[in-house]
Amino acid sequence: MKKQSKKQSPHNKALDLEKFHSDLKYFYNLIKLQSQELDNVYEVFNSSMETKIDIKKNKNNIFKFISELCEDVRLEKNNLNLMAMCDRVINLKEASIIQTFKKYQKNEDEIVDLKRFLLRKVSDFYAKRHQKLLEIIQNKKLFNAFYREILIGIHHIGLAMNVFFESWQARLIDGFNKNIQKTHGDKKALKLLASSIDREKHKGKLIHSDRSYSIVQKSADGYTRLPYAIAFQDEILGVGTAIDRLLEKLQILEDDIYYKKQAYILYFQALKKAFEETSEDDLIESWRAVDICWMDIDTPFQIGHPLEYYEDRYRHCVAPEWDLRLANPDKISDSRVIDSVHSMFEQTSAQLQTDKNLITFVYKSLKNVKFYSSLPALYYGADMNGLFSAQVVPNDELVSKKYGKKIFSFGDKIIESAKSRPKMKLSYEVFDADYLQKARNILFCDEKMWHLVYDITTNGHELGHILWIEEDSQRLMNIDGEFKNIEEFKATCGGLVAFFLSEYSQEEFEAVMSDIIRRAVGLMAWREQEEVLPYYCEGLIHLFGAFESGAVTFEPKSAPVLKVHKENYEALKNWYIQIYHSLAMHYMAKNLAGAWLENFVKKTDGAYCSKLAKSDNFIEWYWKRYKEIGQEVF
Repeated sequence: MKKQSKKQSPHNKALDLEKFHSDLKYFYNLIKLQSQELDNVYEVFNSSMETKIDIKKNKNNIFKFISELCEDVRLEKNNLNLMAMCDRVINLKEASIIQTFKKYQKNEDEIVDLKRFLLRKVSDFYAKRHQKLLEIIQNKKLFNAFYREILIGIHHIGLAMNVFFESWQARLIDGFNKNIQKTHGDKKALKLLASSIDREKHKGKLIHSDRSYSIVQKSADGYTRLPYAIAFQDEILGVGTAIDRLLEKLQILEDDIYYKKQAYILYFQALKKAFEETSEDDLIESWRAVDICWMDIDTPFQIGHPLEYYEDRYRHCVAPEWDLRLANPDKISDSRVIDSVHSMFEQTSAQLQTDKNLITFVYKSLKNVKFYSSLPALYYGADMNGLFSAQVVPNDELVSKKYGKKIFSFGDKIIESAKSRPKMKLSYEVFDADYLQKARNILFCDEKMWHLVYDITTNGHELGHILWIEEDSQRLMNIDGEFKNIEEFKATCGGLVAFFLSEYSQEEFEAVMSDIIRRAVGLMAWREQEEVLPYYCEGLIHLFGAFESGAVTFEPKSAPVLKVHKENYEALKNWYIQIYHSLAMHYMAKNLAGAWLENFVKKTDGAYCSKLAKSDNFIEWYWKRYKEIGQEVF
């Protein structure tokens, strides 16, 4: 006989909802406090870099861990090295520590081994912090049993994903990809591997997709595809076992708050099936089923599964990322940005006489967008090499056509992290002190303005990804492997043009332009990081426009070296609008991405550089100085 569930009275139900909402606020603030604890480590660098930090007297346990890591990798524990290691642990960025290893004459193989060692240490560091967070949730009995098990299950799956990511990174990114790049170069490697990209069913036929959930290995006949379940059998077994344990727990519990038990169960079942899929030509369909189930989950407990593929330039192998982001229970999306993007797309598509099918496709995706202002709560796998500032997913346009997309923004974390960062010497060599101080005044004294700029440049960016895209756009435009290297600029430019065509104050206009210019310069530090190459290329294009419009000029013999000419901001604005129209037309024609990129970017000795001499001279100067003083505090 089936057991009947007890019905709650309206009064008890209201009390449960009130407590749950209170628990959400408590948990959200608890995550913020943990994040602040990490960010506060940077305070030790606020004094001059001339003064050596007394490690023995410093009682911060996180800083002690960072100093021990320097010892482990045989780096002198001076301020510069400690800052680089701090960036690796707190900011989850590898650029600074890689440059530090190079200064110490480490060869390529040694750097790969050191990166792997640090990945393990950092993964273990965060796993322990997440475990402590979960212990607080258990001890205080936050939420209900169903959602407590969700959180615990996500953690255990995450521990398995840490193991999977380390193997994936070693075998694919630092192994196969580096070897084929050395032996064949990028262009030839792209051609050799093009036919090995995963395939999906389309109108009864199998066609190549825009991403892969497999790796390749050399065989007598060329290259053989190996689904993750075959290539990483032990790692996937660990992930599957953790999912099974969670499903077993959830089956006997109830979600009497959001009534999404079935949605979560279907999602985890689809996830397990996708991870364990061994049929090469069923991989895309299996993961598409995951995304469809995931779109039905609209609670504050949002899970991030393998979605992105920035790391792999050749076959867009989807990285083993895994996280739980908690949506702010009190944050309502500001409609200003999405309204401006809708209006801009309508106006621009009319001007460019856009095909009605494309307009319909884009409108469907925009109509079904769900916004989540969130904090990263638990994170594992590929997230150990960098957290997101925002995200629009899923990338599967067939899923989005029917079910829409989710946009995640992380403004609360980004602003607190920005506040904690010390002033950097290189920034003051580049920009005038008054120019930087105006940005800091917004950061510390005008949060409303800061969040508006963030919404325009970040949420606008995520919405910008949706525009001018149809289900086959990326597949057709990425034959040369350059799609992502224009797509990130296209996204940001879309948000900017939407802002330019809306009503704004002069103060807002200047704040946005300042943010774009300063961010573009900062992106030049990512020159040698494969997984963020699309953002580096985006920065190259921004700087091309800034120099061409006269908004900035480079004067290497003066201090600071970069002069910002606000009187030319209007010219830069017009440049963005003009360039965006050319981009939109390129996307509508679904031409190869590289054909548009080569208007602004060239490749010299394997590195992407600016085609505009004025811009390139500054970028080369910046890269040289970044390697010399990139970790020095002002």
